[in-house]
Parts: sequence; structure tokens; C-alpha cells
Amino acid sequence: MKDFNVYDDFVAEDYFGHIESQIDKCWWSLQEQVAYKGDVNSDKSFYFVHPIFDANVPKSEMHNELHPLYTLLDVKALIRTRAIMYMNQGEQIIHSPHVDMTYSHKAALLYLNDNNGFTLMSDGGVEIKCDQTDRLVFNRPDGSSCFKEQNKCMSKRNRLMLHDGSRPHCSSTPTDAKKRILIAVNYF
Repeated sequence: MKDFNVYDDFVAEDYFGHIESQIDKCWWSLQEQVAYKGDVNSDKSFYFVHPIFDANVPKSEMHNELHPLYTLLDVKALIRTRAIMYMNQGEQIIHSPHVDMTYSHKAALLYLNDNNGFTLMSDGGVEIKCDQTDRLVFNRPDGSSCFKEQNKCMSKRNRLMLHDGSRPHCSSTPTDAKKRILIAVNYF
């Protein structure tokens, strides 16, 4: 069951080129875990983020540059926007499942470069529970894995993936490029 949509060549090429040039000017902050503290492969589970919008406040000049993207997405209320960069670590690392927010909302991923990294989406009908440490656990009602179908969206330049940000998903690192860069927008 595929519960996400993919759009290639989502924005006009001239605007996409402008986004690329602005991303090259961004500062990046190291995040030492991708899904949660104590993540699988925690020594290899890191990424870089450039906060653009969060907690009702622009965090970067990049926010102004993304208004045409917000218009294309028909954003009514913005929750969070970030640029995300995963580095090639010599092997493909698939990060632990996570949700962006625990409530239903729209999540858009605009991939900025071609590489063999991907976003892996959970199957439908997934239960989300908390374990004893308040970590979210994702399973089907029968207790089986929520990632049987291997619903992948490959990173491709100017591809947009649209999904519900409360649905479990995983990110991955690339092995055929130095980095994997995307813009993640969470909104209503």
C-alpha cells in the first residue's frame, strides 16, 4: 500500500537553481542522532540540519526564499521547515523509524540532489505505542514489522515526496554521492 505521492520536476528549473544557490550559503548544525537518542547504529546515526522555520519563527533568511515553494504546496499554516544533509559514510545506513510529529499533518520532502539515498515509508495500518522508556514503537496490529512493503522514495533532484508526517518513516545515507540534501516542510 503506497500512501505517499511523488512529483518529479516539482518546481520550475530557474527557481530550483535559485534554491540550490541559497542552500550553498547555509550554515549547518550537527545533530548527533537521527530518530532518537540511543538509535540503532548510534555512532553512525547523525546528520546536519539548517533550521529554516520553527516554533512560529523564521530561523533563517532561507525562509523568505521558500515562499514560492510554500505557495506551490498550498501551505495554510507552517509547522517547521529544515534543510537536511546526510553524509556518505562509505556504507548505506538506514536510520530507525520515526515520525515528524505525532499528529496528522502534511510533510513535503524536496530532494536537492541525485543519489541512492531514500526515504522508506511504513506500510499502512501501523500502530504507534510508547515503550517503557517513552520511545515510540511502530508495529502492525499482529505485531509484525511495519516496513514489509519497502515503500521507498529515491532521492532525485527536484523530486517532491508528499506524505503524512505522523506516519513512521526512515531516512538513509547515500553511497554514490558525497551528500544527500533535502528540504523538509511540515505544515497544514
